[in-house]
Amino acid sequence: IRFRQYYILIFSLNNLNDNFNVSRLEYYVSKITIIHDGGMLTPATDVYALVDAGSTTNINLGSYNIVSVEGIKFSVGVDTPNNNGDPTLWPSSHPLAPKSPSMHWGWAAGYRFVAMEGKSGGSLNTVYEIHALGNQNYFEQTIMAIGISNGSQIEVNLEADYSDAINNISVASGIISHGDIN
Repeated sequence: IRFRQYYILIFSLNNLNDNFNVSRLEYYVSKITIIHDGGMLTPATDVYALVDAGSTTNINLGSYNIVSVEGIKFSVGVDTPNNNGDPTLWPSSHPLAPKSPSMHWGWAAGYRFVAMEGKSGGSLNTVYEIHALGNQNYFEQTIMAIGISNGSQIEVNLEADYSDAINNISVASGIISHGDIN
């Protein structure tokens, strides 16, 4: 099973009519569960992905005896035990290993679940940074999507529209927020 995610935002207005663009948007996906064959749930064990919204992300979920995929459940962020663990213990190729630019804030706060950065304001000349972190921001999504058979594998393709990511957050004057975003 392969899970693919596509990016579809370059420049936008939020619901407060603030102009913004995105120069960096990365986030973690974890605790992936496949919904299949009439509502059965199969977890993809120990699968983590660091999604770069500027490119297509392919996540290999493993091999399963599945006929028809109906959807995907996944969490944005890193589960509590791993979020508060030591990132240097992971092999360098693993999504939870240290990265550049950094996605780890420190052992107490853990990983940046989402790092969104860009420019805002009328002339797009004001910097904004929103880094959501903290165990309280770990949340699950369920997206119903039909899997497409591609030879010996099934692909689940999702389009991620990030234009609502900063609804009700004023970025016109710039905002630097590294913490809990509610």
